[in-house]
Amino acid sequence: QTTVNLPSRIRMATLYAIAQSVDAGIVVNTSNLSEDWVGYCTIYGDSAGAFSPIGMYTTEEVIAIGRALGLPERFLIKPPSGKTDEDNLGFSYHAVNEYVRKGVADPAIKEQIDHKHRVSRFKFETIPVYHNGLPIVIEDGTDFYK
Repeated sequence: QTTVNLPSRIRMATLYAIAQSVDAGIVVNTSNLSEDWVGYCTIYGDSAGAFSPIGMYTTEEVIAIGRALGLPERFLIKPPSGKTDEDNLGFSYHAVNEYVRKGVADPAIKEQIDHKHRVSRFKFETIPVYHNGLPIVIEDGTDFYK
């Protein structure tokens, strides 16, 4: 899994370096609802970005938007070089999309989707901050926590 995720993380670090080097540079997250729902993303890789314009759209909706905008098919459907995402997931994006949008799923697939959803939530939560209980005193002597 390390070798699978490393290129995504290196690419994101590179994109942030470039964005920081240009005026008003910003990194856009290209994750979609279907992949995020089941945690099919790399934390600090393809799931990173300053905002996520297609984050609330399923894979099928993203493709439909692309077609409506007249994007060439080669940008909408990319054949995999090896196993497909769906091979890796164990179910189709259509199954995820039907479940997310309509609540409809084969019980066995629903169980798989629910499991992947539960175990991947850490990828979308704010990093917890440890508070050691020591007071933080502001320059005027005010205790920050009081």
